[in-house]
Amino acid sequence: MGHAIACRSCSTARNSVPYGILVALLLSGCGKAQQPEAIWCSTGQGPGQVVYPRGIAYSSKDDTYYLIDRAARIQHITGTGGPIGGWQMPEYAQGKPVGLTVGPDGNLWVPDTHYHRVLIFSPDGRELFRFGTKGHGHGEFDLPTAIAFDSAGNIYVAEYGENNRIQVFDKDWKFLRQIGDFGNGPGQVSRPQSMVIVGDTIYTTDSCNHRLAVFTTDGTFVRTMGHSGDAPGEYRFPYGLVMDHDGNLIVTEFGNNRIQKIDPATGKSLGIWGRTGRLPGELAYPWAAVVNNRDQVVIVDSGNNRLQIIADKQLAMR
Repeated sequence: MGHAIACRSCSTARNSVPYGILVALLLSGCGKAQQPEAIWCSTGQGPGQVVYPRGIAYSSKDDTYYLIDRAARIQHITGTGGPIGGWQMPEYAQGKPVGLTVGPDGNLWVPDTHYHRVLIFSPDGRELFRFGTKGHGHGEFDLPTAIAFDSAGNIYVAEYGENNRIQVFDKDWKFLRQIGDFGNGPGQVSRPQSMVIVGDTIYTTDSCNHRLAVFTTDGTFVRTMGHSGDAPGEYRFPYGLVMDHDGNLIVTEFGNNRIQKIDPATGKSLGIWGRTGRLPGELAYPWAAVVNNRDQVVIVDSGNNRLQIIADKQLAMR
């Protein structure tokens, strides 16, 4: 369990990842990679070490980060990458979470992906609440991936597996509505992996359709942006999604081993950083990124067991 693309909605895409990486290798050439400002973490299970990290959350109030990796550990680290503390997920034999977020309450909200539920932890790791069971009804989940909040405090939970949808709940976990369903047509999604909510607009990575999908918070489909490919504005398995301080979208592409900055109004690529590899400035299967208070993009370089930190301005067209 826990394979990056092991789901019904991605079953036809298994063989395309190596092809995408091969294309990226060919296109990257032998030029010098753009260098990161810093690299944090190393391989292992000690403090400040990681085993295939996949999720990151940023707390802007205290300038700290939370990481989740395939060792089922949540680590809390400082704004400069040093360890603060951490804890183990309560159960993990079935698989590990693929995302997490800091909620408006300052607590850590974790879509416990392979246990089909949401867990809420205090910043020091105390479990405060859990919600959901496996299923297809209201308040039931199948492989939840991400949690986001609107300005009213409503809770949005994205799922893949058999559901491929976003469920919306009020603060008391009362079901309000469903957004999207499985498919590749207008208003349909295939593995919504990450979400950004701005005003009444939801942006989500429609990962296995290799595009971004846009909805309003009332569930109305607006448009999609991008399609499969490796040119600017195209995607291969876009997993991570966050907004920078200028209102642009930062997209982490698992399949193309790069980060793109996207104009949310037009879908145009404003910049690209990264290429396939193991050296500084190169990426291997990146899953996510966040933007901190200093306009830095902190990238989860999953296959390299590290975080790479770049300035937002490094995301410029080459």
